[in-house]
Amino acid sequence: MSIRSALPLAFVALAPAALMALQQAEARPEPPPEVTKVCVRCHPIDKIVETRRYPAQWDQVIEQMVARGATGTDQEFDAVYDYLVAQYGRVAINTASADDIAQVLHLDQNVAETIVQQRRNGPIADFDALKAVPGVPVAELEKLRDAIVFQAP
Repeated sequence: MSIRSALPLAFVALAPAALMALQQAEARPEPPPEVTKVCVRCHPIDKIVETRRYPAQWDQVIEQMVARGATGTDQEFDAVYDYLVAQYGRVAINTASADDIAQVLHLDQNVAETIVQQRRNGPIADFDALKAVPGVPVAELEKLRDAIVFQAP
């Protein structure tokens, strides 16, 4: 098969993933003014959110920003952290706290606690196993599938 004949097949194979990423990006809310004040002054928002990170990693990013001269109040940095974790967070479903699961996956705290309790029976192996946890909103988790990791970081 030549490269020219393979291109349409590659496009068809990649198009659904690209469309999903675009829809997810469109569904995210505008950053709060604190993000603009604290972060965007030095670099564009696209640079900040180019990859998902674990909550502890976002905390490190903010600490690095402060070390490099970012200024703001504790409340402003808290708002930046909350936005980044909620919109661009990643969660290791088998090791994360219920609070982190709830924040990253936009779940009710009770559902996050149920996931943590389910782990006591053994690790959650994959997305299908996560969908089987009672009370998990499958349609909502489908939208955040790229935020879920099933192995420890």
